[in-house]
Amino acid sequence: MYKLKQIQVNQTEDVNYILSKSLPSRPVIPLILILFGVSLISITGLMLMTFMSMDNLTQDNFRQRVTTAFNVEIKRQQELLQEYSYWDEAHLNVITEQDQDWSNDHLGEYLLDSYGIDLSWAFNGDSIPTVAYLDGKLETINPIALKSSYIENLAKAATTAPMPHIVSGYHEYSGVPYLVSIGLFLDETTEQPKGDGSFLMFAQRLDDEKIADISKTYNLPGLHLTSVKSDTDITPLSLFGPTGDPLVNLTWNKVSPNKEYFLQLLLPVVLIFALMTGLTYWLLVREYKNRRLYSSRLVELASKDFLTNTSNRREFYFLANQAITRSNRDRTPLTLLIMDLDHFKKINDSLGHSAGDEVLAEFARLVKDNLREIDVFARIGGEEFAALLIASDQTIALEVAKRICQVISEHSFHNVVEHTINCTVSIGLSAWNGNETLDHLISRTDKELYTAKRNGRNQVSIG
Repeated sequence: MYKLKQIQVNQTEDVNYILSKSLPSRPVIPLILILFGVSLISITGLMLMTFMSMDNLTQDNFRQRVTTAFNVEIKRQQELLQEYSYWDEAHLNVITEQDQDWSNDHLGEYLLDSYGIDLSWAFNGDSIPTVAYLDGKLETINPIALKSSYIENLAKAATTAPMPHIVSGYHEYSGVPYLVSIGLFLDETTEQPKGDGSFLMFAQRLDDEKIADISKTYNLPGLHLTSVKSDTDITPLSLFGPTGDPLVNLTWNKVSPNKEYFLQLLLPVVLIFALMTGLTYWLLVREYKNRRLYSSRLVELASKDFLTNTSNRREFYFLANQAITRSNRDRTPLTLLIMDLDHFKKINDSLGHSAGDEVLAEFARLVKDNLREIDVFARIGGEEFAALLIASDQTIALEVAKRICQVISEHSFHNVVEHTINCTVSIGLSAWNGNETLDHLISRTDKELYTAKRNGRNQVSIG
């Protein structure tokens, strides 16, 4: 009796890979190349159009981008101010208790280094400053400075503004323009303004350093400050102060990319890519033909028994392990049959191996006729076959096994070197217990096959 041996993983990795990976159909290769080529050419074309359109970029477009950048800066500053004004601890320490240590840790240099806030004030409802920082240093603020109409107007606007009661604008302090945001302190629990009408103000200095940072952050080349009275060939963007007059003027350098330069640069790239795509396509098609022939032959040799055109032992292990994984997941039964033709050696000895080969091929055909497409059927030895019945319990499998025994015993194998041969088959049957490995299941079933032969052959033994 042919003994099954465990197939080591390192011996079958290559075969399993071939069996589990289907080759792409022929049209996929040119399709991938065409799609890739179209995509790359389209992207290149869009880039070219973008570079060319930059020549037609109007000053209004750039002006809008600058305006948007400053709106984003205002929004960012307001969000930071909202975090502090909506913080009960901040109100307690800077308004109620006026804790200078807390203010030093959370305002001052911290805001300057982390967020670029150059000026931070906290003042109560009577416009009396409780704490003030300029360039990260504690500063004494004259209450008169807070009595300016603009600061008062911003404070009133914050009071009437919708949640979170924050407004922004541009204001000059000590002759320097600032982007100013004022917010009313709110209660964390009630989300309503504090009863004392206290405010917090953050401001960023609009100097050359700040404008250069905005220019870099928002990709606004050449953005810079100019004097309100300066004459430029570009209509400046003005930031208006509290009186309605321009407080700051912003101008920028004209950017005019040479579209002919980009065209001369990109066109050869596109042509070279097209040439390389065509050459790659031709090489891949040739390689595909050779690979297809080789892979088809390799799969056939690795997975099929040439005599019976059934799965060989390698493919049986591969497919059976997959079936066990699915059954374990879906909680469905599996049953294994191991079949061995009785006294097959006598056929080879009396009629020759060619006659024996014909008997094996006919036997395999008869068995397959009595199995389903989903079942795994393979020749695993000389005259030994295995069938793994999918989603079949022991009762169903026993019916199948008995039917195979009957079909084989009643069948006459004709045209075998002009002799008629009658054969019988012994079958071992075992149901998968839901936990065991394939090797263990095969070992148990193989023992039942021995039992069937010892008990007189032409029968089924159940384990």
